Amino acid sequence: MSKTLRFFGASDDLFECEGAIREEIGCFNSLGVYHLRSNEGELLVTASYTDEGCWAIGIGPVEDGVTIPAWPASFSTAHTYSAMLTLEVPDDTYLALADRDND
Repeated sequence: MSKTLRFFGASDDLFECEGAIREEIGCFNSLGVYHLRSNEGELLVTASYTDEGCWAIGIGPVEDGVTIPAWPASFSTAHTYSAMLTLEVPDDTYLALADRDND
């Protein structure tokens, strides 16, 4: 089983996660980062608001030597000013937001 997550920028300062998990983080003038974790792996989803007034969305490893899981992914357009990343992730996937507070 899997669940769908969608990531995109809104306005000039919000990085959104919608779908099976809903979260919004403020990232005015800074890189927005969501850390996804599952028993099958983990990855970072990042967003940056560009000088052109658009959102760039991407993924990356959590650290050197950690392989990005092969979760199905696609890119589309959320708004005229934001790309949208859609990921199909395992059911046990969660945002590791609370882990940052405990590190």
